[in-house]
Formats: sequence, C-alpha cells, structure tokens
Amino acid sequence: MQSKWNLLRQSEFETFNKIIYGKLPVDEFDNFVAKWKANGGDQVTEEVNEWYQEVSGQ
Repeated sequence: MQSKWNLLRQSEFETFNKIIYGKLPVDEFDNFVAKWKANGGDQVTEEVNEWYQEVSGQ
C-alpha cells in the first residue's frame, strides 16, 4: 500500500475533479476504475482488508 497509495490517490483526485468540472464525461469513471485496479488498487484493497481482519479479530 505504501508504494502505490500516493499514485492511486492522485489519480482519483484528478479524475474526480475533471468529471465534476465537466472536463471528462461521467463514463470516464469506468476507465478510471480499470486503471486504478491495474496500478495496484486491488492489491491495496486486499492489504487493507487483511489488516482490518487482524485488528478487528474477525
């Protein structure tokens, strides 16, 4: 997560702002998700879920 989070967060911020301000169509969200996953988003999600299971005792 530490190695990928800044890139993923920046990409999210830029994409969401462009969609909100009309510089990108709403349909671009699907492309964002695909890129987010390809850049390590699924790995980060898995790591966070594992961490949560450890700290919550589940």
